[in-house]
Amino acid sequence: MIKISKDIQFYGYTGFLIIVLAYCVAQLYIKSHLPELGWTVSDWLINYEDGGFKRRGLSGSILFFIQDSFGIPLNTQIFLIQSLFFIIIFYFFIRLIISKKVNWDILILACSPLCLLFIPVSIFNSGRKEIILIALVLYFVTGRITGLKKYMLFIGFIIGLFLHELFYFYLPFLMAASIVKTNKIDFKYLGGLFVTSTAVMLILFFYGGEINQGQSLELLKQRGIELGTFNIFTYNVVEERKAMIEAYQSYILFGAELILMVLLFFIFVKKYIPQKLKAFKIFTLISLLWVSPLYFLGADWFRWNHIYSVLLMVLIIAAMPDNDQKTVSIEGRFNTSLLMIMILFFIVFYLHIQYDSSGNSEEYLLQYIQDKISFLKI
Repeated sequence: MIKISKDIQFYGYTGFLIIVLAYCVAQLYIKSHLPELGWTVSDWLINYEDGGFKRRGLSGSILFFIQDSFGIPLNTQIFLIQSLFFIIIFYFFIRLIISKKVNWDILILACSPLCLLFIPVSIFNSGRKEIILIALVLYFVTGRITGLKKYMLFIGFIIGLFLHELFYFYLPFLMAASIVKTNKIDFKYLGGLFVTSTAVMLILFFYGGEINQGQSLELLKQRGIELGTFNIFTYNVVEERKAMIEAYQSYILFGAELILMVLLFFIFVKKYIPQKLKAFKIFTLISLLWVSPLYFLGADWFRWNHIYSVLLMVLIIAAMPDNDQKTVSIEGRFNTSLLMIMILFFIVFYLHIQYDSSGNSEEYLLQYIQDKISFLKI
């Protein structure tokens, strides 16, 4: 039996991630040049020009300013931002695993459809503002901790709240990242982060206007953006809640998928870093309670699951022992059983996304599967 060196194994794994990244960038480029643009683009274009200060409006106003100053089309700007942050995410993830004594179990879990492979699997919803949050946490936990990094995490998170208030629901992950990296609880730093971010959320809640004040679509059309029927500016909370109740089976499955991912992480921590198991249990309970209002406020449960899972994965890797060698350290044997579980999970999640994105239509899903089977037979 041919024995493959750890370096070759790592290069193969890295190559796979690079292919995934290239695919995502290519798909984002195609999406950014469609005649009608959707959720992934519209989310970045919420602005203060239509009605003044509002939730999530900072990004659109900045993009408008760049367009007016340099003539760069809005769709091109968004594509460049999305590509940049995906490159940052994959770059710092690779750096993180190089710096730790990892094993195939965590590398396989990182490719879960709720972690890194969520991006290509759910490409129609990838590239939204949470990529900034994920990139920020990855940057912080990779490499040596410095005062600059602490300021970047603090300031980046506060600015991020003006881009999207969902950042606040993942505040426990930033606090945990600080504790994991410094091996201490800095009450002054963490308290300041909590108080400042909570104050910003109160400002947004009491003084932030609605996302669409009535002129957003017209303003965007004047700037060369034609949005499809379904986008952030036509989002109706009341109708969405009704649709969630009608599609309760789909949301039960979303909940089960998150539970499965947390359970797999629990098994991993218990097996490989048992000294962190108690902290993992406490953090999981706190973070799930903290993020739970987001599941009531929004319908994108698959996105919330993705953000939660990928941030939890980053924290677990950051808590693993450091690799003091000059070469990559992949310990243990390849876990074929876990790979099979992940492949099955990938298939179920992929089909679930097709079902959910088609308006929870069983007929559409069955037709979709039949078309794919027919294509493979050709």
